[in-house]
Amino acid sequence: MASSCGQSEISSEVVEEDTISVEKESIVADGVAAYEGKVIASKMETKENGRRYLTVDGKPFLMMGSQLRTDFFINLDYLELRELDRYFKLAATLSLTCVQVPVCWADIEPTKDNYQSEYVDMFMKLSRKYDMKLEILWFGSYMCGYSVENYVPKYVFEDKETYPRVGATEVDGWIGKQGFLYPNTPALVDRESKALAKMMEYVYEYDRFHGGTKIVAGIQVENEPDMLTTSLHPDTQNDFTIEATDSAETIWAEMVKHLDALGKVVKNSNYSCYTRVNMTRWSSDWPALSQDLCETEGIDFVGVDPYASRISAIRECLNQLSYIDGNYPHIAENGGEYVNNPSMELFSFTMGAGYEIFEVITTPNEKLKDWALRGVYEVDFTKRPQTEPVIRANKIFRKACYDFAIADVGNILGFNLISNDVMEICKEEKETNNGIKVSFETAQSGLAYFIENDNHATFASTADDKMTFSGISKINKVEKGYYSLTGLWHSEGKVTINNNQIDLEKGVTYRMEFTK
Repeated sequence: MASSCGQSEISSEVVEEDTISVEKESIVADGVAAYEGKVIASKMETKENGRRYLTVDGKPFLMMGSQLRTDFFINLDYLELRELDRYFKLAATLSLTCVQVPVCWADIEPTKDNYQSEYVDMFMKLSRKYDMKLEILWFGSYMCGYSVENYVPKYVFEDKETYPRVGATEVDGWIGKQGFLYPNTPALVDRESKALAKMMEYVYEYDRFHGGTKIVAGIQVENEPDMLTTSLHPDTQNDFTIEATDSAETIWAEMVKHLDALGKVVKNSNYSCYTRVNMTRWSSDWPALSQDLCETEGIDFVGVDPYASRISAIRECLNQLSYIDGNYPHIAENGGEYVNNPSMELFSFTMGAGYEIFEVITTPNEKLKDWALRGVYEVDFTKRPQTEPVIRANKIFRKACYDFAIADVGNILGFNLISNDVMEICKEEKETNNGIKVSFETAQSGLAYFIENDNHATFASTADDKMTFSGISKINKVEKGYYSLTGLWHSEGKVTINNNQIDLEKGVTYRMEFTK
């Protein structure tokens, strides 16, 4: 790669046609069963060269998400489900491919053997309305490693004989007390599995009668479960320490079995989809703990929550995750306050990984005032310094979602990633594994990509920049447009370029068909 400061005069002629041909996507009408029997809604797959990727409804899927902590809005701000529409609408302004939303065990089973679907139905409805896939974060026995009163049904939380604890420690939390259920005890696994199975039934039925579009992309099984075991160490960085007779190693072994059992519930349901777990970096051996989970049948892959603002930290985390046999590497959570999130996202995509931001917006509640900085938006829905950079970048990332998801890693080029923050003036030349050289120039802090995938390429920048191509025998066609989440390319007009050079229009994604 060659990099230098400066710019050159490169011109291109752009011609747009009035007629745009768009292939129609078929969606089954509401109220009509889209399918019968078991469906494989999503899964992790591996190409012959070892490149791991996700599919939803059989189409390559780019994991680019952000969380909506609806549990805060409901339990702290006392909002009704019907009042959550504006939060999903706000999430859609970030051009996400998926929105991550927690469903608590008590949302499904408020009292013993009394099950309800209203939470799942509403979250699926709003995700579909705003054209985002939904990742359900199953907040069952563990959220950040502890068991939360009002997240776990009361009959479980209060019955310490049937559902034993790891030590006697309890702390006051945001939404009631926080205890520590002992993982993998028979009664706990049995009751939680029944509730999770009910949730998967609700997912199946809603999707089946609302277009069959596989609205739910996947399930995160529990949340940062490793924090339970790191809390057993007196030198832990957590806010609490648990006194327990069993060792951290013993309890983690039981946690792995617990998560495996829940993952199998998802896999055995009529709506089988990918399962994943998010880990923290509190323990230095988090990669080994992640490996334990990847060796189970119930958990497909594992990601990490680095909460770091440097590309080097993202690289280190993704490398560690990539070394785990069969794992799909991804950043499961990273702080929404980072202005350079777009650079870290793009870098992750060039590594064939996913990336998810915590969070779109948080609660204004006084109990979580220190969390307010995590939102991409302010708590009053106004923009922050990081908001526009995320909007601009995600817009062009989503438009190329299909190619980002499936292209070989060596053929995904990211530009202006030389430093931790984008440079105002930058000139770079990079080459794909297949020998296409791409020169990129910006004088306006442009963040750009070029993705070669089979006999075509997609490319874009967040600014009005320039690209020059070599190693291509003939350019057959160039169009503006975007990919839908089903992997279908929608053309928005043809473009003519001269001498293999193009003036990029900010926010526009181009697709080029070529002969090498």
